[in-house]
Amino acid sequence: MPEGDSIHRLASRLRPRLVGGRVRSLEAHDIANAVAKTVVGREVVAVEARGKNLLVRFDDGRALHVHLRMLGRLGFERPRSAFWKPRTTSHQLRLDVGGAVVVGDRIPVLRLLRVGAEERAPDLRSLGPDLLATEVDVKECVARLRALGNRPIGEALLLQRALAGIGNIYKSETLFVTKVNPSAPVSTLDDATLETLVVRASELLRQNLGDGPRVTRPGLAGPRFWVYGRQGRVCLRCGGAVEMMRQGAPPGRSTYHCRGCQTLPSQ
Repeated sequence: MPEGDSIHRLASRLRPRLVGGRVRSLEAHDIANAVAKTVVGREVVAVEARGKNLLVRFDDGRALHVHLRMLGRLGFERPRSAFWKPRTTSHQLRLDVGGAVVVGDRIPVLRLLRVGAEERAPDLRSLGPDLLATEVDVKECVARLRALGNRPIGEALLLQRALAGIGNIYKSETLFVTKVNPSAPVSTLDDATLETLVVRASELLRQNLGDGPRVTRPGLAGPRFWVYGRQGRVCLRCGGAVEMMRQGAPPGRSTYHCRGCQTLPSQ
């Protein structure tokens, strides 16, 4: 699943080619043709990322909402030429804005939000603070985490209603660099620890907004991640073994960690 940094990077790529342009056409399997046609001629006024959600805003107050989840793909259509043939002639989404064509497939959430609908949509209204916002409300994030009580912190960090933008990679990496055990109940962690988790997660996400592969470790040598995807390999900090466990409702989400570095509060 794309994490918050991926969606913000996607918004940054779309923004200069879409904002200020007018819609030539909109075709989407999930949007009725009659409704899609009402967007033609509208100006794109903003392309925003909110956590893992992408919003293309039009000058009439409506917005195209996209959430890619696990398998969704979105990008610019490549120019046709004698040397390149498209894999498919039909996409789930095709948005032409002034000649810049955005196409997407396998998108689980794709809808055109009416004016005012964004504030009423449960999945958007309930989002916690975006960790890539210009200013992150750390206190609000801590309060939302605290409300989760005895839920393991490894599960809590993935709940977008607490804080928006974290996925499996940043969950595992943030917990490792802060030496917090993913099984620790939120209720056993003090506010200072929760604040550190929020700030560190925001920093890790923010440092990956540029071009290039995602990296959470400093330096150029060795693995790009401390623990993510490194089950059974040597911990880069203590020399122990990196482990993987499942957290959350079956089949659960993978959490990578090191028992030696990330002890429970009672230990």
